[in-house]
Amino acid sequence: MRLHRNTIWLVPLLFLVTYPLWSIPVGDFLTPRGGFDPALKDRNVKARTFTLDTVKILQNQDGKKTALIRAKHARTGKTPDSFIMTSVDADIFDEDGNITNIVAKTGEYDTITKILTLIDDVVVNKRVDKQFLYTDLLHYDSNQRTINCPGQTRLEGEDVTIDGGSLDYDIKSQSYVIGKRVKTVLNGFVEP
Repeated sequence: MRLHRNTIWLVPLLFLVTYPLWSIPVGDFLTPRGGFDPALKDRNVKARTFTLDTVKILQNQDGKKTALIRAKHARTGKTPDSFIMTSVDADIFDEDGNITNIVAKTGEYDTITKILTLIDDVVVNKRVDKQFLYTDLLHYDSNQRTINCPGQTRLEGEDVTIDGGSLDYDIKSQSYVIGKRVKTVLNGFVEP
């Protein structure tokens, strides 16, 4: 046993003594093949584009579902972080879980800013209050929980129609601000 323990130190000594014999073939074997062209590092790489059918985007905030966005088709936009969608159907959930449905012909969703922009024949159906909003441009900011319609809007509810030049809606406080020229028609209103 004592002889074996004393001879074990010979293994590292053997590697050191034979180093000139095995270092060159092992070094050649481990050298990377192909090389590196510095010109390839500076070239512009084209971003990948894709198209998807039947898309669903689910948004959560503080552990609660805030929106479910569905689209018939989606493709990458100007940047890889934006999607251009067709036949958009979105459900926005308020603090109590009530659903507001929004449909539009086209839309764009930015995954970085979490802003959904809907264009062309936008219809918002707030089911709880039986209210409908019609516009051609709508921005939904998931982080701020706000809806902005910078153009002409038409808000219809039970016995009321409001035409405005713009609309801002805060989902948390459930407050509307209708701007520019506003025209209101109240049905069934009897003057005193």
